[in-house]
Amino acid sequence: MARIIDFQIGPVATTAAVAAPPGNGPFPGVVLTFHRNGIDEFTHWLVDDLAANGFAVVAPNHFHALPPGKGPDDRKDYLTDEQMGLDLRAAAAWLVAQPNVGSRKFGLMGHCMGGRTTWLGLVDSPELWACGCVWYGGGALRRMGNMPPPSERLGNIVAPVAGFFGNDDKNPSPADVDKFDAILLGLGKAHEFHRYDKTGHAFVNRWSSNYREAAALDSRAKAFAFLRQHIA
Repeated sequence: MARIIDFQIGPVATTAAVAAPPGNGPFPGVVLTFHRNGIDEFTHWLVDDLAANGFAVVAPNHFHALPPGKGPDDRKDYLTDEQMGLDLRAAAAWLVAQPNVGSRKFGLMGHCMGGRTTWLGLVDSPELWACGCVWYGGGALRRMGNMPPPSERLGNIVAPVAGFFGNDDKNPSPADVDKFDAILLGLGKAHEFHRYDKTGHAFVNRWSSNYREAAALDSRAKAFAFLRQHIA
């Protein structure tokens, strides 16, 4: 079961959700970056699901950047790519320090806001990642902070990427996904995109009215195979 631990990001004290399979390992490591609602039921379920499938996982709490009294709806006013990049590097360093984690390059994955943060990590600290899995990832064409948006730095990517998208989504739209696909193809970056008809945003989240079981199960199966191929 996922547990919440104290988690340090430089001078910043926050928390993280972590889990690992039973036993001593060594296990491949995954950094999970959460969706817009933070470490909620969905995030706990994802952490548990990764551990049940053989991965040690850490999901840092990015919302340490929110002032007291501010919640997820205010996140765009306070989250920056600069800080999110530090969060992801701290999460990778935490995995390196765990005696039951065998890999030294990790999988990076996320849904919704976490999909955008996955793009960010892949371009901001490419040396850390063996692969990335992006669900939806809306907003990756938009700047958050002083850095160019992830879409303008895709040339930095060195890890293969798997992407999962709903053809009825508006953020990212099918045209946005086409744009990412064309850029990655032009740059010669290894990637595979999977698209689902009659499917919108948040289709993996069983707590959402947009949940689509067939697409959710298919994307999870493909993602686990992709992770095992590159980090197991």
